[in-house]
Amino acid sequence: AGEPDDGLARRREAAQEQLGGMTHSIAIDPRDPSHMYVAVSAGGLYVTADGGESWELIPRLPGEDTADERMLTSQTVAGVASDVDPATEFDMHTMRMDPKDPDRLWSQAHNGVFRSDDRGETWKNLSTELPDFHAFPIAVARGAQDAVYIVPLVNDDFRVAGGQLSVLRTRDDGATWETLTDGLPGPHDYQSVYREGLDTDGLEQEGVYVGASNGQVYASRDGGDHWSRLPGTLPPVLSVTVTVS
Repeated sequence: AGEPDDGLARRREAAQEQLGGMTHSIAIDPRDPSHMYVAVSAGGLYVTADGGESWELIPRLPGEDTADERMLTSQTVAGVASDVDPATEFDMHTMRMDPKDPDRLWSQAHNGVFRSDDRGETWKNLSTELPDFHAFPIAVARGAQDAVYIVPLVNDDFRVAGGQLSVLRTRDDGATWETLTDGLPGPHDYQSVYREGLDTDGLEQEGVYVGASNGQVYASRDGGDHWSRLPGTLPPVLSVTVTVS
């Protein structure tokens, strides 16, 4: 009690040095299994074209001033040294490859949502239309109707739903976002959704599933418009993965 803010900052720095980065997202190109991506928390995004024999850190260091939408690849915008990759500074929380277009990558990072349409060469910042939030999971629709989903939390220090569990959806490549809450708990709900706690099923009417830290799992069978709680209460849900047979 009463510890100054710099003490907390020192503890966080020490913890980061001890724990290092965590590998959390692996995406394999369906057209070429030797081409894959691996994302490391506070470590950046890596790509291999030879089945893991060699790896390259992307986005590459551009060495030039760029616009705000290149935040993940600009030292100037990120405010880091020229020999530090900004992706490591901003902590890529989750990365997903679009199954309908493997050249398109989506990232939920520490500082917002980003999309690359060219295998990670360049990134577009899609956070301008989002509320001030912190989030971990991102899920890409597998079916014909394109959509991407995230679950907003309050902020970096208060990583729970701010009284209302909600899912944000974009159907126009991140230009606009809809807030989906019909059937989700609130207005006095304070739970978290971890980085692997969101998935889709790719059916004709896209199903979306979200698992929370209080053991509840919610499902939508119409792309997120309406939600219902699935039976049972589990331990804190660390991961939700959907398969269709």
